[in-house]
Amino acid sequence: MKQKVVKIFDVLMLIIGVLGILDFLMLMAIGTVINFGILFPLVAGIVLTFVASVRLSGKGDMLRIKNTILRRLFFGALIAFAGSFVLILGLIFASSDTDKNVEVDYLVILGAGLKGDRITPTFQYRLDKGVEYLRANPELKVVVTGGQGPGEDLTEAEAMKRYLVSHGIDEDRIIMEDRATSTNENMKYTAEVLKQLTGRSDYRIMIVTNDFHMFRAKILARHNGFTPYGITAPTNPVVLVNSYIREYFAVVKSIVFDIILD
Repeated sequence: MKQKVVKIFDVLMLIIGVLGILDFLMLMAIGTVINFGILFPLVAGIVLTFVASVRLSGKGDMLRIKNTILRRLFFGALIAFAGSFVLILGLIFASSDTDKNVEVDYLVILGAGLKGDRITPTFQYRLDKGVEYLRANPELKVVVTGGQGPGEDLTEAEAMKRYLVSHGIDEDRIIMEDRATSTNENMKYTAEVLKQLTGRSDYRIMIVTNDFHMFRAKILARHNGFTPYGITAPTNPVVLVNSYIREYFAVVKSIVFDIILD
């Protein structure tokens, strides 16, 4: 019975590994921008496929960690990773609802990746939510924040400004922040821009970003002195799983480097 359960586990591991590799190949075939969330399933898929294949071939003993201390450290790290993954994903999902019936001082739309000068679907979802909110609140100003990254022909802030203007938003309502290359910099530099314009930065802001990104955006906004609320835009279904995987590592990085060690 035990051997049957172990074999089922190994087969499931092999299937998950193959799916991880196929996920990467599919996203590359449609020209998705490479990031950690895209690469992680590939690396994990290769490892899981290799381990499962070795175990199913009856040579699993060659993979056994013989040193007791190293074996305990390995499984301890594995449990810690799994526990933190579930916890952080839970927090991400819990923060993915839109805040309603709140008054704010500014709308802040966070940039996402461009392909040359072309706005990606995930980015467009943010902008469309921003346009909708600005039309419903005609007196509100908006900060568009995002610099220029690899493979981008212009800053994300400039791309957002052009999109908003083309959809009927008055240019005088748009404040540009065009240096940020990370979520923490989005908040930090937005605070600096607003302080230069108004003499203060401790504003109530409505953040527009995608559902998977809202938790991290809010904690970094608070860290930079804002009182944040959020409008969540949907994520392109093609990259949905990869976006959540990437976000786990991004949250860990932000907590350690952008908050604790800041």
